[in-house]
Amino acid sequence: MDTAPDTRIGPSSDTDARPNSSVRCGFRVLRALSSLGMDDEHQVSTIADATGLLVPHVSKLLKAGVAESLVASGSRRGTYRLTHRGLTLTGLAGTRQTTPRIRQIVTDLHEETGLAVAVHEPAWRLGLGLHLTLIDAECQITALCHVAAEGSDIRRSAPGRAALAHLPASLATDADDRPILLPAGMREGIRASRVAATRSERTHTLSTCVLRGEHVVATLSLIGASVAFAEPLRVQEYAVLLRRAAERAGAAAPAPGLRLTGRRAVMRGREGCGHTSQLTQRTA
Repeated sequence: MDTAPDTRIGPSSDTDARPNSSVRCGFRVLRALSSLGMDDEHQVSTIADATGLLVPHVSKLLKAGVAESLVASGSRRGTYRLTHRGLTLTGLAGTRQTTPRIRQIVTDLHEETGLAVAVHEPAWRLGLGLHLTLIDAECQITALCHVAAEGSDIRRSAPGRAALAHLPASLATDADDRPILLPAGMREGIRASRVAATRSERTHTLSTCVLRGEHVVATLSLIGASVAFAEPLRVQEYAVLLRRAAERAGAAAPAPGLRLTGRRAVMRGREGCGHTSQLTQRTA
């Protein structure tokens, strides 16, 4: 029986002889991992299908990506996932496709402020605890893209602190079920102003929670160079625009609650936090 030839690109193909072909193929692998889902682990064959490359070629590129901390090996043998460092190189393609309404809000806020904008979604996973996943961003400067990608640090980042200030203590736990706490003064200040802030020598981030009723469904952040936040009045203006955008995003989120997987999804489903936020579109 005749079979169709495999037209995917491999290391021995003519395409690979072109200048910088390996670099281009490497980026194809990173973009595929991003579109397949940054939070998930993927088989080499799945990644190969998404890129149109041969499995042996993809396997070599993934191993090179692991060596450069762009890709991480999964918990199952032969699986891989994208790291935050790798996500930065993809141009911050979302881990899932956001809804058109949320995408428009992100774009509008970027145009209003001239700053990078990021949306993180809170979730709780067995063995991982509370964490934030980058689901959308608008960013033109590499250094700011990196800050946006690293915003999922629940304890140190502005998005993480904004979420912790509003989530119930029963949900703010780490992988070992230990509580993740903010200092009382910091928590009260964030709740009063509805904005969390972090600063470094070069960058400044403002974050607020996207609420649906009393439920946290996402965090929305503005990220820029420190010089853009030098004037207090300008910072206040950014905070106002950020809160207004979060209110619009909250109205666009049809179902409240955290994404929960594992034991806690059953234990806490009755607390009103067992539904998907639906800021993202998922396909079966």
